[in-house]
Amino acid sequence: MNYGTQLYDHGFLKYADPTKLDTLKTALIDSFDIYEDDNNKIVHIDAEELAECSFEFFMTDLNRILKKRGFELNVRTADNYEATCNILINGNSIQLYREAELADHTFWESAPSNFFKEINRQLSAAKISESFYLLYGGNDLHAMLLTESQYEIIAEKYSGNSKECPYAP
Repeated sequence: MNYGTQLYDHGFLKYADPTKLDTLKTALIDSFDIYEDDNNKIVHIDAEELAECSFEFFMTDLNRILKKRGFELNVRTADNYEATCNILINGNSIQLYREAELADHTFWESAPSNFFKEINRQLSAAKISESFYLLYGGNDLHAMLLTESQYEIIAEKYSGNSKECPYAP
């Protein structure tokens, strides 16, 4: 069976813009276009913006797709951010990265991972069946909101091309 058809059958376009559903379905099935903003599944994050707490770069788009699921994020730096590297996600404090990660420049990977692990925890607590998976990295970092079955279909499609396969944070 066609991977796009499988994704469609597993609700990939459930939250898509209804006025564009026919076009999105055709693109999904014919070209496996999973990157369309109108699918309400993917957001450009940019690891640098996230690590530098420039949340305004992506929060509007992130909340746009989450609101369709009845969920909203409030993200800000903690008052003691300079000393702790902590941020607040819906009031829950997490350490975005450690000083050692800042020193060895691995905070570009740990900041998005820690950020989306906490969001996924909150989505699960809210009984939302989707989780964020990350795609690419650095300035090209994207987050894709998928059910487990949707992730498995995409992972199978891209089994020989790890660059295109989303990964758990």
